[in-house]
Amino acid sequence: MTRPLLNRRLAEFGTTIFAEMSALALSTGSINLGQGFPDTDGPEEIREAAVRALRDGRGNQYPPGPGVPELRTAIADHQQSRYALTFDPDTEVLVTAGATEAIAASLLALVEPGDEVIALEPYYDSYAACIAMAGGTRVPVTLRPRDGSYHLDLDELRDAITDRTRLILLSTPHNPTGTVLTRDELSAIATLAVERDLLVITDEVYEHLTFDGAEHIPLASFPGMRDRTVTISSAGKTYSFTGWKVG
Repeated sequence: MTRPLLNRRLAEFGTTIFAEMSALALSTGSINLGQGFPDTDGPEEIREAAVRALRDGRGNQYPPGPGVPELRTAIADHQQSRYALTFDPDTEVLVTAGATEAIAASLLALVEPGDEVIALEPYYDSYAACIAMAGGTRVPVTLRPRDGSYHLDLDELRDAITDRTRLILLSTPHNPTGTVLTRDELSAIATLAVERDLLVITDEVYEHLTFDGAEHIPLASFPGMRDRTVTISSAGKTYSFTGWKVG
């Protein structure tokens, strides 16, 4: 057989660095700083709620495809109460088995072969594989260190946009640098997206893990962005149950 077994779009990718580092940490008994594990399990009341749900027969069989209605409503309520963003839980909220699935599904749904996808570098490694699987071309824009943190060069972002650019894949608070994009930076990105008719996928899984007074502001809240933004959050990251993929 001359054709390789693996999809050619994945030929440049090896084992994920997370799998490698987690295996090394396990084999050596080291503290694992290579993956987004919380320090402790999440609140006891959440664990007990899950146990009660299983015993009460809730969630043991197939849920509705978009997610259980109560969870979708809770997600919509969260966006409303935290960010004054109003979404219809029946038509605008989708539950996936983890945020990585949401990233993959969004890219596969929105990107076609030949489309360019801008991603802030360094980035969560699944971005590159998901863009490749969708047939897109990854265009990195590098966050550069300055004054003790990493910063986005808006001119570099602007110059990276071409006629083939389909969307921007944005991570804020940023994984892995921790950068939280400011209101002015997000406003400039929103203006660019509207001017160039771009879609944006925002990875906001660390939205509730900000420090030193940094404020997380969803890009969807800026003028013109609500209907061109896919916002991705993570209950696993927020509540420190990263092994749970439910809903």
